[in-house]
Amino acid sequence: MIRYGLFFLLFSLVILLPGIRIAGKKQFQESPFDLSVTKGLTGYFSLCILFHHVAVLYNRYYEIDAVSFAVEQMGVLLVGFFFLFSGYGLIISCETKENYLKTFVIRRVCTVLLPFFICHYIYILTTLLAGSRYSMKELVLSFFGLILLNDQMWFAVEIMILYMAFFLIFRFSKNEKLNFLFMGTFVLGLIIFSFFQGHDNDNIQMHWFHGEWWYNTTLLFFIGMLLAKHREKLLVTAQKYYGRLLLVFSVLFLLLWKATDYMLSNYGYWTETPFDNGYADKILTLSVQLPMVITFELLLLLILLKVRIHNRFLTFLGKISLELVLLQNVFLFLFTDYFPQKTGLYLLTTTVCTLFLAIIINKIKLLILEKK
Repeated sequence: MIRYGLFFLLFSLVILLPGIRIAGKKQFQESPFDLSVTKGLTGYFSLCILFHHVAVLYNRYYEIDAVSFAVEQMGVLLVGFFFLFSGYGLIISCETKENYLKTFVIRRVCTVLLPFFICHYIYILTTLLAGSRYSMKELVLSFFGLILLNDQMWFAVEIMILYMAFFLIFRFSKNEKLNFLFMGTFVLGLIIFSFFQGHDNDNIQMHWFHGEWWYNTTLLFFIGMLLAKHREKLLVTAQKYYGRLLLVFSVLFLLLWKATDYMLSNYGYWTETPFDNGYADKILTLSVQLPMVITFELLLLLILLKVRIHNRFLTFLGKISLELVLLQNVFLFLFTDYFPQKTGLYLLTTTVCTLFLAIIINKIKLLILEKK
């Protein structure tokens, strides 16, 4: 059997290398963070999330190699990218698109809301047909999205909350500095609130804001907004000191990666008991993991100044990136009998089926939104 880490590397090369362009010495890409690039990477990272979830299972059964371990641990980095460019894109759109906020709820919030409910209902129906049983209370609450039987849906909930906060703050106030202050305060408040919710007692993470994934990358949303606001000055600085910054952030990321691994192994987010909430362990872990995620995203931005990663397949993935994330659990659950004996088949069928259904749901979403 091919080692999982090696398979992931080969997959990434096939996806990313076509159409890649590298700027020459002392040269940089024009429009390094334009929508075609960032959206394509978002699509690629959406598939990487699937590899991440399979890697978590794979490493429990087989010998762990360095790459498969990295794939297991990289989920938080990928989500950080999603949040970063969600915030970045909002500010760019506000500055460049006339009357952007007037159609914001339809074009931004409903774009998330529609696939959220469609994918959630598909998951509920699939698990029910496969024999899972839920209480009537769980079914009613999940029907309205108030609890998440599919815990991978959390990102859609949180990004909708952040979008609505952004809309309410920026739509009705023209004071930009005050708007950023309010938005930063809201994001910080959301992080603190989520932090104190802990985990669900039964280990099935149904409830909103329960689990560290609800807060350990959220700050990247606001950082993305700040980067967009000050992008011209930051770009000049990054180009001027490019070599030094690349070295510093590379070394810093590796150190923080090792430190985060240590913190997760020795402290972590899951040390709470009926007698101790484990807040100290959570703070220690977050104090290292969050800087690691921020450093990774900044390092990636530096790389994009030199390397343009763009091709038709990435463009295709970018269009269905949200659907890819929301649907994965359906097929990870449905084809679970293939794992671990047939890991390759498990990964292939899960990926193909997720892609196929994501395309269909994306077309349904676009059809509905066009009528709006």
